[in-house]
Amino acid sequence: MALPIAPGTYPIDTLHSQLSFAICHLGISVIRGMFDRYSGALYVGDELAATVVTVEAEMASINSGNRDRDEHMFGPDWLDVANHPQMTFRSTSIVEAPGGYTMTGDLVIRGITQSVIFTATYNGSTVFPMDHSTHFGFGATGSIQRSAFGVSYGLPLLSDEVQLTLDAQFVLPASET
Repeated sequence: MALPIAPGTYPIDTLHSQLSFAICHLGISVIRGMFDRYSGALYVGDELAATVVTVEAEMASINSGNRDRDEHMFGPDWLDVANHPQMTFRSTSIVEAPGGYTMTGDLVIRGITQSVIFTATYNGSTVFPMDHSTHFGFGATGSIQRSAFGVSYGLPLLSDEVQLTLDAQFVLPASET
């Protein structure tokens, strides 16, 4: 089985995509944030098994809506951005699942690699009217345990579980239209 997209390399359109996270505070509310700077691509193979998603995010681009909180997260208590400036993800397996796909891959945070699982959906394709490029929409959501990446500051005030979400549009390169 393959994705309903021709084989090729499709860069992520970061202007029309979001990479976000959510963490529970005190067990009663959720703090949400986004990465303002990231990149990635969808490499579609002839078969689903040959398809790969990559994402690289600048950790110093985290934006939770509170600059003081964000700057604390950049420090050694949390993400140690000075020594670990990027978070990376590379899928190792994408398989069909009810309602979409299950995407497994290697996530690297603070230099620690963990296998993570995302539930993914294909949302369809359309032609962007501004430049007539073809866009393909996907969503992927999964949870990680931040302590598995050496980020245990503030437990249990802040949950160990962090939800990661990628709402992405991948673009057919102009040379392939």
